[in-house]
Amino acid sequence: MNQAHATIKVSVILPVYNHARWVQQAIASVLAQSFTSFELIIIDDASIDTSWQVIQSVCAINPAARIRCLRHRTNQGAPATINEGLQLAYGEYLSILNSDDVWEAGRLQRLVRLADSQGVDFISTDVAVLDADSNPKEQAEPHWVAWFEGLKQDYAVHADTKATLLRGNFLITTSNFFFHRRVYEQVGQFAELRYVHDYEYALRVVAAGLHVQFLSGEKLLGYRLHDTNTIREKPLAAIEENMQLLLRWLPLLSAPLAGLSAQLQDLYRYTCEEWLTLVHQRLLAREQELLPLIRDRDAWITERDQLIRDLQQHVAEQRQWLADRDGWIRERDAWIVQRDGWLVERDTLIQQQVAALAARDQWVADRDGWIRERDVLIQQLQQQQHVLLHSRAFRLGQALLNPFRRCKQWLRGGELCLKS
Repeated sequence: MNQAHATIKVSVILPVYNHARWVQQAIASVLAQSFTSFELIIIDDASIDTSWQVIQSVCAINPAARIRCLRHRTNQGAPATINEGLQLAYGEYLSILNSDDVWEAGRLQRLVRLADSQGVDFISTDVAVLDADSNPKEQAEPHWVAWFEGLKQDYAVHADTKATLLRGNFLITTSNFFFHRRVYEQVGQFAELRYVHDYEYALRVVAAGLHVQFLSGEKLLGYRLHDTNTIREKPLAAIEENMQLLLRWLPLLSAPLAGLSAQLQDLYRYTCEEWLTLVHQRLLAREQELLPLIRDRDAWITERDQLIRDLQQHVAEQRQWLADRDGWIRERDAWIVQRDGWLVERDTLIQQQVAALAARDQWVADRDGWIRERDVLIQQLQQQQHVLLHSRAFRLGQALLNPFRRCKQWLRGGELCLKS
């Protein structure tokens, strides 16, 4: 171990898998510790969300921090990831924080001082239950809280970690594990168990006779309960793995089995009753989510039915309009027939009028020709008259006839006198 590694008091292993929503908060809770002689080993177990990008961004803005970031190519599971981190650790003390949990800022300071002053090998603390949004969740998880409070009360009676562990895993999670390197060297690695690897490791620690202490009432860990907790992915499978673990431990136990009997009864009751209650609660929660959708659907159906009624009314009106239109079309067609007859009569009359106009135009043309001929003849006669009136023969004749005209007038005058 070089000089830099010798200054590391605590190694913090932070396994990550698909916790992009919370991993930044988990890392920040480690970096915010009042105790600073630590290294942080972050191992992303092949997350398929953006956890790795979040990890890299946090490391980029904390270049001076003792952070080592690793990433698996394939998912290996929580136990294997924790074991890898433990193998890479240099610290005198080893601690684990899951990527969806958080620490109080004074956690490491408190645990290091206690372990150094009293030679404690393995320490866990009380926990505060959080929801997905980091809000207190005690009211939302009454069954879980009642179970945990029962375990703490059992520990308060006798302060026997082994007896209470047989009653149930009151250490809750690997995020609550703080232990000396000698524990890891003596007990070894975590077992490849999907759901109860933390419980199995705690049982091995107490079975090894190591000095274990639980700090009741000191809530230095924020334990997040959410729908994607590993223990909740298949609750019945988790119970089965827990019961198989206890059955394997039965031959190794020399302590009174009252606590173990109580836990088995709890597991049975949880399987038969509390699990059904939880399912019922989730169904109710789902119902609460669905009720607005149902109301929206019913409102939509009502609106749709009204639209259908309006459409039917519109169709009826449209049909009546079509019937009226068809009557109007029939009347129009009859009128068109009458109109066509009238048009034929009109065209015949127009043709007759055109023929009459043509005949009139011909008569007018003939008349105009006759008038022109007459006008020419009149002009000729007028010219002849003018020539005759101004001729010598006419004047001579007039002169010869004038005595006879006067005589005639005289004779006429005498006859008039005789008659009078």
